[in-house]
Amino acid sequence: MSYADDPKRLARLLRDLAQALEDSGVNPVGTSNERHLMDDALRAANELDPNRGKPGPGRVIGL
Repeated sequence: MSYADDPKRLARLLRDLAQALEDSGVNPVGTSNERHLMDDALRAANELDPNRGKPGPGRVIGL
């Protein structure tokens, strides 16, 4: 199966890419190319799989 056939799988890959960039020390604020890549990856992942990470019915979020 390819990524084109599985948008959730592609979204997970993009989120993993963004996390790897953050873990490597990319500044979370700023205007670097890496930061833009990270933002674009997360934005694309949210377009492909918009409900991931959002609370569903009956879920409790503690702060």
